[in-house]
Formats: sequence, structure tokens, C-alpha cells
Amino acid sequence: MLTNVEIIILRFIKIKPSYAYEIENIIEKWQLRHWVKIGGTTVYQVLNRMHKNGLLEYVVEKEGNMPQRKRYYITSKGDGLFFDSLRDILSNIEPYYFDLSIGLACRRFTDKQEFKELIKTRLDKLNVFISDFNEIFEKSKELYPTRKVAMREYLLAHYELEKNLLEKLLVLEDK
Repeated sequence: MLTNVEIIILRFIKIKPSYAYEIENIIEKWQLRHWVKIGGTTVYQVLNRMHKNGLLEYVVEKEGNMPQRKRYYITSKGDGLFFDSLRDILSNIEPYYFDLSIGLACRRFTDKQEFKELIKTRLDKLNVFISDFNEIFEKSKELYPTRKVAMREYLLAHYELEKNLLEKLLVLEDK
């Protein structure tokens, strides 16, 4: 199966054969790094890996004084694996690995006051994050058709759930 980053990159290439710089610009424009772990050099590395694995092919292009660049196209093998991976993601449940779970499992190693302060700090940061998340979405709402609104709501539900849990933990610690 493909990684999440590979699926996202193939998605863009399925829509329009692209070169790495174009894909990187789309990632920035859509603010994908808010919901997919994808580094700056990752795009180039993933494209090279998928090409080596026969999922992509490319044509070298040169326009005017611009340097040569590779325009990537999805192969039939890449297309098949894309759909298999997509079906797998949509039909299966993935486990969640949140760092907070580790902190809560080890909470007995902090005293009650320190634990409360750490939870308050996390809650403050989470509130800022949620505010920024909503602000970013509002600024680029026109980029988000209904499908992407569903993604936003899905992510926001997780953040709000954590916020509620942290608030409950603080109340419990006061008892």
C-alpha cells in the first residue's frame, strides 16, 4: 500500500501531470501540512521513489531560460495502487497515536500541581492552535469545496475533543 504522502501526491498528478515545484506550491496553497506530515524535501524524494517503483513516469521539459524539469505522469501501476490504497484508507480504521496518551500514562511521575500546570499550558496552546486553524480556514475558504469542509470538520472534532478532555482533567485535579 501507499503512504499518505504518496496518495496525496498521486492525487495531484492524476488531476494534472505536474512537476515537483507545482506540487509543492499546491501543498502550500492548500495548507496540507496542517493535516498531512509532509516535509519540504519530501515531495522530491517521494517522486523519485515512486518513479523507481514504476508508479510514475516523467518527461523532461524546458521552457525558455528556465532550467529543465520533470513533468510526472501516473502509470497504470500507480493508478491501480492509488485506488487500492484509497479503498483501504476509506474502509479501515487506523489507530491513533497521540503524544498526550503517553503523558497521561506517565502522569503519576509528576506532582498534582505540576500536572495541572502542564495541562493548562497544553490547553492554552491548543486554544491558540484551534483559533489559528479556524482563521487559516476562513482566509482560504474559497479553496475548500464541500469535500474539504468535511476534512476540516473531521480534524477540528479531534482538536475540540482533546480540548474538552483537558478541561475535564483540570476540573478533576481540583477535586
